[in-house]
Formats: sequence, C-alpha cells, structure tokens
Amino acid sequence: MRQIKNYITFPDRRPPTFKDKGEIDEILKNYTDLPFTHIGNLCGAKIKLKTNSQHVSEFWQLNWHRSNSKKVDGELYIIKNVEGYEPCLFYDLERRIAVGVNSEYYGLAKSKGALGLTVEILKERNKYPVHGALVSFNRNNRSSGVAIIAPTGTGKTTQFHELLYNVRSSKVVGDDYFFVSFDEGKGEVIAEQPEKQLYMRTEIAERHPTFIKSFDGLPLENVVVKKENCRQKSDDQEKIGPCYRGVIEKRRKCVFDEGWDRCYWSYGNSRIMFPRERFTMLIADEYGNVKEVFKGKENVVDKTNLEYVLLLTRDEENPPIRRLEENEAIDILKEGKFRVMPGAGPEEKWGKYGNEPFYDPYQLEMDKGREERFFRKLFDYDVLFYLLNTGTYQGRKIEIHQTHAYIRAALRLN
Repeated sequence: MRQIKNYITFPDRRPPTFKDKGEIDEILKNYTDLPFTHIGNLCGAKIKLKTNSQHVSEFWQLNWHRSNSKKVDGELYIIKNVEGYEPCLFYDLERRIAVGVNSEYYGLAKSKGALGLTVEILKERNKYPVHGALVSFNRNNRSSGVAIIAPTGTGKTTQFHELLYNVRSSKVVGDDYFFVSFDEGKGEVIAEQPEKQLYMRTEIAERHPTFIKSFDGLPLENVVVKKENCRQKSDDQEKIGPCYRGVIEKRRKCVFDEGWDRCYWSYGNSRIMFPRERFTMLIADEYGNVKEVFKGKENVVDKTNLEYVLLLTRDEENPPIRRLEENEAIDILKEGKFRVMPGAGPEEKWGKYGNEPFYDPYQLEMDKGREERFFRKLFDYDVLFYLLNTGTYQGRKIEIHQTHAYIRAALRLN
C-alpha cells in the first residue's frame, strides 16, 4: 500500500443544523478574508465555497465540477477555530447562504451545505432531489437508469457495486444523490449526477475486497490507522463491532496483526474521495481468462433516463422482491423508517429506529408535499418500483448474490 493521505476531522460525523437567527452575520463579520475560494457546478447550481480548511478545500475540488462563472447562486462558508460555537451549520434559504463552524468533516460541506443549498436553487428550475444510488444501462439505443433508494444499512452501496461489477454494460452514475427533471415532450425522466468524484464510506472494502486495490493512493478521511484506535471496541457488549467481536472470539485476524497500516471498516463513517472510473468489473479476455479491470472513464456518465426505482428494506414480512403499486411506494417513502448505524448519528441512538421522510437527510427544509407529488409523477411516466428485502424471509437470510439475481431479473438483464 502507498503512503496514507488520511485526514482526521473533528467532529468525525455531521454536526447539527440550525436556521439562522443572526448567527451568520455575527460570524462572517470576523471572517472576511478566508484563504480558499472555489465555485462548484452542481447540475447547473453555482455554489461558492469559502473556507479556512485546507482539507475541505481539497475534497471540494475533487468532489464537484468546477464553474468559471462569476455569478453564483449560493454561498457556503466552512470556518474552523470560531470561538464561542460548538460544531454546527447555520443556514438562510432566502439569502441562499450556509455557514458551517468548527467542523472540517467534509460530509457537512457536501450534504447539508452544498447539496442542501442546491436543492433550494434547483426547485426554481423544476428539478427534484433523490437520495439514492444510480446506475445506467444502454438498451435499444437509449440509456436506462436504475435508482436504488434505501435506509442506511440495507445494502444500497453493495447492490450498486454488484451491478457495476457483474454487468459489463453497466455505467457508473453516482452512489449518493441526484436530481431529476421531466421532459414532457419526449415523455422521459432525466436523472443528473452532481458529483465528479464520490465521497464514499470505506467500509464497503470489507464486503468487497476488490476495493482495497481501488482505494490505494486515494485521499482518506477518518480511517483508523492504529490497532489501539479501533472504533469497534466497547465496554458495552452490545456495542462491540462485528469485526472486533470476530477477533476476540478468534474467528478472524485483525488486519493490523496481518501487517496492514490501515483498517477501512473499523469506523463505519470513515470516507474516501473516489474517482468513478475506478469501480471494477469482471471481464473475459480474448483467451477466455476472467479478470478484474477498472470500469474506465468510458463507462462513467452524468445523465440517464430514469426507468426503475428499487426500494430496499429489511423486514421479515416481505418476500425477497415484489412490484410496488403507487400508494404503497409512497407510504414507504413518506415513513422513511431506518435504523441508525454507527457513525450516522449520536452514539446513544446507534441501533435504534428513526424516521427520515423520503430517505433524504440532506434537505435543509423539506417540502413533503412537493416530494410526494414528484414520486407520484414518476408513476405517471411509467417508472417501475420494486421493494427488495435484503434481510431475512421465513427464517432464512437473503444473501447478497440472491438479491442481485432478483434485481437482474426485474431489470431484464438475464
């Protein structure tokens, strides 16, 4: 492995968000000359970042397409070392401005900051946000997009990767967030990807070791690099992580004992800035030998026609896959039931259930009525919805490869 470029942030997860009550002007009057300024183009929304964090500056430039426009639609400030404030983000939607203080965790700048502002800006252009992964296929001389929408921990990234890895014709769009518009003349649903490179959780490398090679040499955030700092240790037996439990029960070896200089899955919220072309796929060469290769830039696209939505759940009462009618799909999305995973919120909430309407935690102020009308409109455009159970059914665990087989059948990839 190459030398590690790993930045440890404080805090190491997204801090709380508050509507501005005068704090923004109070803070900014003392920070008029921040050293790093960049303008990103997020599906047409021009967002200016101003920050005194070199880490945030570097990740921002990798994450977003650059805009050369002097006219901006929104402003984001990420400022460290602000006295008198706990880590948080303040926002003012009327002025299209957000200020994050005392947090270099890039997830704040990306999600509630850049994407939160972009949601509001693109509303005026009739574009709708979706928190989900997106894969594209070429069929009948047109692109066919598949969205995977899911609560954390149900396998969204895993199934996203399975499609890219096992289906050679698949195209990488994005793993986290995209925007949708309707072409009424053509009767098409257009999905656009805002990210240039993906801000991904590194823990996927435990389930898919192919990523260990893909991750080599890339910039990291909050990856554990010493055995004594393992984030899966706990004095509470119920909070011990599965990897560490396997080590103490002698069912597996710790990667540090095997000579590794990092662990990609010790902390569930450790991250990497990942070029989309470095996803891998299986191919057979001219001699029939099967090997792994990078997808390459020729298999990366920023737009596709949305034709399928896969909702994931872990509910023993549901079969492995079933087609959803409109009202049931809307009810599932409106409830947004999810289980809080380690790293995704306050530690005291880990393992408990919560609700996240439409599975979208990035919007600064959600218009639930608008969201419902949007998803209902997808049915008007004949987008097919499926519910996939990635947990257990009738007492048997549904394995990853089984879910992938169901997806391939539903998408007519067999």
